[in-house]
Amino acid sequence: MKKRFLSIALAATLGLSTVACGSNNESESEKEVNEESTEDSYQYNISALLSEDNTYNENLLKGFSDALSDYLGDEHFVITTSSISEDATSEEIAKAAVKDGSDMIFTAGKQTLSSATSATDTIPIIATGIIDFKGTLRIASLDGKSWDKTTGKNVTGISSKPSIVDQVSLMIEATDDLQTVGIFFSPEDTDAIYQNEIFEAYLDQAGIPWKEYLIPASDTATDYAAEEEAQNSTALTPSKFVAFSAKEGMDNNVVALNEDSVLGLNSPSSTRVALQSDFWTGGKVVRASSKVDDETSEDEESSEESSDSDDVAASNSSSEESEEEITLESQIQEACDECSAIYIPFGSMLTDQMDVIGEIATESKVTVVAGDTTIGENALVTLFSDPYSLGYAAGKKAVRVFNGDDITTIKIGYGSSDDSVKLYNGEIAEEFGMEFPKSFSEIDEFLSTYVYGSNTARYSIAGE
Repeated sequence: MKKRFLSIALAATLGLSTVACGSNNESESEKEVNEESTEDSYQYNISALLSEDNTYNENLLKGFSDALSDYLGDEHFVITTSSISEDATSEEIAKAAVKDGSDMIFTAGKQTLSSATSATDTIPIIATGIIDFKGTLRIASLDGKSWDKTTGKNVTGISSKPSIVDQVSLMIEATDDLQTVGIFFSPEDTDAIYQNEIFEAYLDQAGIPWKEYLIPASDTATDYAAEEEAQNSTALTPSKFVAFSAKEGMDNNVVALNEDSVLGLNSPSSTRVALQSDFWTGGKVVRASSKVDDETSEDEESSEESSDSDDVAASNSSSEESEEEITLESQIQEACDECSAIYIPFGSMLTDQMDVIGEIATESKVTVVAGDTTIGENALVTLFSDPYSLGYAAGKKAVRVFNGDDITTIKIGYGSSDDSVKLYNGEIAEEFGMEFPKSFSEIDEFLSTYVYGSNTARYSIAGE
């Protein structure tokens, strides 16, 4: 049923009314909705589109649904959920949501948001599960001004980007001798590169040298990224993975290979190359575990001189073999030889490679800081943020839209870093001989007992 509340919301969304229909204050608008809901009989039809049917997205949706229950009441909305599958692409489920006359679309993940924005520019879209809204929505920087966090279109929502400054602090806290940092990425992983550049900026501020290492993603991850980008392609943005710079939005420079391209960014042959900090001077210095006397040192030097020619020959042979075959293991080992710690961001396409990365890093006594708990199973430390809380915050954005606020001016929100939980991997910590303070929780113990949403402050009419 489409009652007067809905007509007000859509009129505000489409800019058909010149009079503001609701307060800009979020808490005031939420109270007004609850007051109206006791007087009117109405029901909003909401289509929820999930990019993947997994625990993370399910909890995003659960938080969103609970927020609507708290502010509107269960009887005033119905949610129909669809997920991308072998039988249904994101484009198909988005078109179905529009065809069904949805009053609002909720999306979790990049694919469904991209398809929803292609399917409609009028139905309000509340999105979460997005690391970089600006890059995903192709929002260009204007006259060098900073983005004001509004989309200027029928989209708002909550970003899933974790607090990266907190991840830098976590790395410093968990690494005994932090000299250099390795940054892993795949050239097609735009979200990872976006987070990496922010992480690198904080390292620059702290005076910590860093170096990027290009690690190929698995075929499965690459195929998923190709499908994701293909569905988001336009005449000006072909289906080719290109990283958006965290510093310059979508106006960053990329390397155009084997062709002249005025657009640069939109070149179908564009790629992202590995970078390093301006003050990178080489790999870490391995501290000697014990002192040796001069006599022993002289004996060793004498022995080394006698076998110099053999060592050179062996080294040349080894170099030739290395050039012939560069393996995943050799790339990871190179990073571990040069770096004190390694950073792998939230949602990285290298998740499938973490068994190998974690094993080599642990053997090399190199700290791995993970952006999420899936990667954290093979890393020393990570931060946990409850997706339920992000979904609940997205639900509050929906309430504002239903109350008449103009969605084009509702700013993209972010989760609170105060809600993050510091986790460590007990098995790896034992290998390192490390003990963590009480401010940390062991990852397996924490995840096996944590109840999603248990730390989210929910709204209650009775508590007014």
